[in-house]
Amino acid sequence: MTTQKNTAAKRRTAARQKNTKKSAGGETARKTWSASSASSELRRKEVARQRLILGCVLLSIIIILFLALVLPRISRRTANQGELVGVNSDVLQYSDAVASQCRTFGISEYSTLLLALMQQESSGQGTDIFQCSESPFNTEYSNEPGSIADTDYSIRVGVETFAYCLEQAECRSISDLDRVRLALQEYNFGNNYAGWALANYGGYSEENALEFSEKMKAELGWETYGDPQYAAHVLQYIKF
Repeated sequence: MTTQKNTAAKRRTAARQKNTKKSAGGETARKTWSASSASSELRRKEVARQRLILGCVLLSIIIILFLALVLPRISRRTANQGELVGVNSDVLQYSDAVASQCRTFGISEYSTLLLALMQQESSGQGTDIFQCSESPFNTEYSNEPGSIADTDYSIRVGVETFAYCLEQAECRSISDLDRVRLALQEYNFGNNYAGWALANYGGYSEENALEFSEKMKAELGWETYGDPQYAAHVLQYIKF
């Protein structure tokens, strides 16, 4: 009996020791998991920090490239629009309206040139400030000279007409002054002068402008036809 009691006591002691070991093992596992979790959090934060630094570096590179490559082109494009010379305040008051219509018709870089054209046409006086009543794009007033009675409408028709002249002259840039001259003379002459000049002479010259004027006078029986030196007269008001 005594032997049985001793055996039972030993078993209970062994069980308690086993449970104690399991408990210690569980605690150790929990501590190991907590350490691993903390290490993972640190790694996650470090990765996030590195990504932030990389993003800032890339953004800095983009800004530097923009300043070095794109901004100078924008500045040159603005400068290439030219500087007005001898244009009066009556014309300059329409600068914003002309620029707005130029944006509408996709010829923004020509807005300064069109102010020079207005100076030549009307000096900003009257209501048909672009002298474009005879243009086929005038559909609200008669096509008699000076019939447009609304300055805003004259600006719209004048800009649209010049956009058409640029197309006829195959002018793709304001820096192409030969084609700009051709477009300007087309604005003054109409009647497909630009197409005629390109087909017969490859472009504009004062000589072929005079020839075209003489040709149209003979055809129409008029004493005068346009201004053969119109391009030069407009360009005297702008410096590139």
